[in-house]
Amino acid sequence: MLEQLENVKACNSHFVTDNSRPCILVNMDGVIAEANSLFFKKFSLGKNDNFLSLLKRNGLRSWNDFKKGCTETKVGMFDDLLMISEGKIECLCKVHAFYSHETKQAVLTFVMPAVCTDLPLSAYVNCFTHASKLMMIVNDEGYIIDVNDRVDELFNLTRSAVIGKHIQSLYRKFNTQKSNAEAQYEAHLNTLKTYGDIKITERFENEPNTIQFLEICATYTSENGLYIIEIRDCTETEMLRRKLDHSGSLSTVGQMAASIAHEIRNPMTTLKGFVQLMEVTATGDTAKYLSVVDDELQRMEAILNEMLMLSRPSEEKISEFSLGVLITKVLEIMKPKAMFESIQIDWHDASFCDSMIYSNADKIKQVLLNIFKNAFEAMEPGGVLTLKLEKAGEKSFTLSVKDTGKGMSPLQIKNVFMPFFTSKPEGTGLGLPFVLKTMEDLGGEVAVSSEWGIGTTFTLAFPQHYLENSTTIERYSAN
Repeated sequence: MLEQLENVKACNSHFVTDNSRPCILVNMDGVIAEANSLFFKKFSLGKNDNFLSLLKRNGLRSWNDFKKGCTETKVGMFDDLLMISEGKIECLCKVHAFYSHETKQAVLTFVMPAVCTDLPLSAYVNCFTHASKLMMIVNDEGYIIDVNDRVDELFNLTRSAVIGKHIQSLYRKFNTQKSNAEAQYEAHLNTLKTYGDIKITERFENEPNTIQFLEICATYTSENGLYIIEIRDCTETEMLRRKLDHSGSLSTVGQMAASIAHEIRNPMTTLKGFVQLMEVTATGDTAKYLSVVDDELQRMEAILNEMLMLSRPSEEKISEFSLGVLITKVLEIMKPKAMFESIQIDWHDASFCDSMIYSNADKIKQVLLNIFKNAFEAMEPGGVLTLKLEKAGEKSFTLSVKDTGKGMSPLQIKNVFMPFFTSKPEGTGLGLPFVLKTMEDLGGEVAVSSEWGIGTTFTLAFPQHYLENSTTIERYSAN
């Protein structure tokens, strides 16, 4: 009997020592009789220590429940036994328990939670190669030592064309402000070396008129003297942000217009009344001066009306009409001005019957008058206004309005839709903001392109159906 007991103890001891997991042999009071090296490494306890010191409250409860049923040899399992490993860290372990009634001891095998093991180098290379962002490694001298394939998508360059080049040459190549590229590069480099990381958004121009906004995150590690650079295309997000900012400025202008209208209209009405009374009896220079005053008052009223157009919401007067016919009728209104200023209108459209749309005809008429008026004012006598209406896909039309004026500078193109921005001595800077707001309200779009010394083209996109389920549709006929 004694020999059998010794054999069981020896067997348990070998099981603990040779186990591939942390394992101990414990007395039922928790004192460790045997422990393998894995257990000692993980929990810093060994022979003659009490493993109950590792258990949190729910673990002690589970152990006591296990002891109560130990009236004979049994096998048990503890799920999610909360323990303290490596001195401080709490972890959940699964524990396989074998209780030997002969020795009054239990063998506990600990199944530890999965931990991150050392990955092969190829795994890190794959992470770098297939990252969703452009990843770049630059040495302390600023030379690119590796880059992933995203460089082709972002800059239309191959890896071989980039590796070995100085990062400053890449920065200079795509930065639109060439003269400031070197200064900006040095400033960013100093910030990066001082703080260890930097996050910036830069505007780049890969090709003429192809603008990109790139979010650049860079980290510098002084230990190995490497820069880790991540570049993400955020053009769509940046353009949306700018559009929201612009919409906010239009909203502010609308609020200003409503306030100004309230403050100005009453005194202006009074002035107009007195001027009209005085004109009845005025003679000589007085009549001439009053005529000038009356003209200026009318100009003030026109400016006020333009501002009110920005403040008022678009009327939902939706009707079915021919866009081609409406354009022709607006041109009829402009024809006397064109003849007086010797401007030729090139407008030949053969698809009137095909250009039917559902929209607000009055609003579109105002948009066209603004665009045509701007084109006339941009041209000298003998200029040509060219209009072309085309079907764009199945659900929209585009109208291009091209003049032969002096064109616009890049700064003018950038700010042309900003309220109060104007290059005309007597302009209000509210006509094109009204055009933009109205087109957006109607679900359309407006774009501008210009070449200095050649002319400007405005492109208007009109959706074919403004309201899909309109129940009050009127047949529009322009007079």
